[in-house]
Amino acid sequence: MATIKFLVQSKSQTAPVYCRLSLNRSQSFKRRTGFLSNEAEIKKVSAQRTVLDDTQKVFKNDLDRLSVAVKDQLNEDTSKGVLIDGDWLESTIENHFGRKKSTNLEYLTTYAQYFIDNLPFKVSEIKGQGVSEATKKKYVSILNKLLSFEKYKKKRFLVKEVDLNFRKDFLKYLGEVDRISPNTAGRYIKFVKTFVLDAQKNGQEINPKMQDFKGYSLKVEKITLSFDELETLRQTKFENAILEAAKDWLIIGCYTGQRVSDLLRMNKRMIHSTHGFDLIEITQQKTGKNVVIPIHPIVKEILEKRNGEFPQTLGNKPDSVSALFNRSIKEVCRLVGFNSLEKGKVYNKEMRKFENGEYEKWQLVTSHVCRRSFATNFYANQKYPTPLLMNITAHSTEKQFLEYIGKPPLDYSLQLAKTWANEVLSSQKESQLRVVPNSKAS
Repeated sequence: MATIKFLVQSKSQTAPVYCRLSLNRSQSFKRRTGFLSNEAEIKKVSAQRTVLDDTQKVFKNDLDRLSVAVKDQLNEDTSKGVLIDGDWLESTIENHFGRKKSTNLEYLTTYAQYFIDNLPFKVSEIKGQGVSEATKKKYVSILNKLLSFEKYKKKRFLVKEVDLNFRKDFLKYLGEVDRISPNTAGRYIKFVKTFVLDAQKNGQEINPKMQDFKGYSLKVEKITLSFDELETLRQTKFENAILEAAKDWLIIGCYTGQRVSDLLRMNKRMIHSTHGFDLIEITQQKTGKNVVIPIHPIVKEILEKRNGEFPQTLGNKPDSVSALFNRSIKEVCRLVGFNSLEKGKVYNKEMRKFENGEYEKWQLVTSHVCRRSFATNFYANQKYPTPLLMNITAHSTEKQFLEYIGKPPLDYSLQLAKTWANEVLSSQKESQLRVVPNSKAS
């Protein structure tokens, strides 16, 4: 059981009064209260039955109120999983007295929170001021991981303590304790480095080895549905209304190239006609970008069979809709026989982690197959310039687009080489070689 005691550490008659919080025999923290007193007076006001003068009564009441405030905050924060340490005690004391709280920006998690709080003022040439809600959620997510890591290690880390040993320990924690995928862990490392480098810009000392503190991304097998597979789906009719709707949403997704968060929000009101063409206009939730998508004839066919409406919704809440869609399209792909063996990863519920291996294709199908299939299928056809496809997928750079569909930079060169070769052949067919006869020298 936690105990609180007040004490002085000097024989002086005006020594600083400390509050000591003991969580157990091995964990105790001590911070100044801001009061001044002496050992004799502390013992007197701490005794159960003693005669106090008016000044001592006021002092005792102040200490008692502080003790209650610390205990109440301890109970509340312990239930939330907040790390209880000396800094927590100092912050609690300062809050109780209404003092200005120290920023403590030298601590990694404190600076991370400062970084997140200032995201609305972040400026970039591409996006202007601020960031999307999705970007903010990513930073909040990594902050929560760091807080959990500190609680696990029973230690708060300074910004300058973020080094290669921190990287190793954090990756080990993410993999063995939090059981997240290696790719996600590598991305979190990048976010930690972002926090640290930003702290350096604001005057915080950092470890000189930060240039070697690098995130990473592992090669992920790209699962897509080809045009032939999409045609197989189109020719299949399911009696189950949910599976039929999921099938149609899957086909629409593969011809519109949108994330599931945007795909399943599509409705008739988003369709507009311009210059005789029907277009879907939607603002992406993740990026905030406005995209206008031409309606492919196959998508138009699906809408026409439903009297111009999109398929039925699969739920009310975004998370449950996405989960049901993922389960349903797996079942759809299983029933139509997409069972070729493919490399990928499947979540093992018992082990609580993803496992790499070879699985039947339907097992690897997720909602992300929509956007990736659109990009991959149409990129393979030279009739569709990459910038046109990027306008639909909303990738910012061609490099991002190629990485997304798993195409190496060599593809640029090969595509250009084929284009030049075709131009040469076309030119040879169209032109006639004109022979100039020899002329006599005058």
